[in-house]
Amino acid sequence: MVRRILQIGIALFAMNALLGGGLYLVQGLQAFLTTGGELTIDSTNPDWQALDFFIRALAAIWFSIGLMFAYMIPNIEKHTIWFRFSCTAIFLMGIGRLFSIAAFGIANNPLISIYLELSLPLLLIWGQHVVTKNLNESAGNRTVDAMRPMMRNSR
Repeated sequence: MVRRILQIGIALFAMNALLGGGLYLVQGLQAFLTTGGELTIDSTNPDWQALDFFIRALAAIWFSIGLMFAYMIPNIEKHTIWFRFSCTAIFLMGIGRLFSIAAFGIANNPLISIYLELSLPLLLIWGQHVVTKNLNESAGNRTVDAMRPMMRNSR
């Protein structure tokens, strides 16, 4: 049950990263306007190109994290290190947003993004730990059960 819930949570993270990262990768800074954001510069401003260049690079990383999460879903218990690295990347996105708020204030930044990026990765890491621990204990019990007939015969 915990494994399935974890897989669903990871699938949601993967979809968010693939859709959001993919949108910004393809549209660049224009995606910000597409999703209802407001900018004080337009595409004729020379700074637009520099920001677009940076946004697309970050979007590629975001998209890659989505690919990693999607890859791990079927066998989540086997990818502990990569899973934790991916969750850490999401957590650090939240830290980056906190730095932005510290520097510029809340403004139009959605606090829900920060909350989710700081809390869900920790919850997912814990869930993956529980799933892995349960599967390892279950496998250990099966090994012991399989060895019992051999142990009786050796007496």
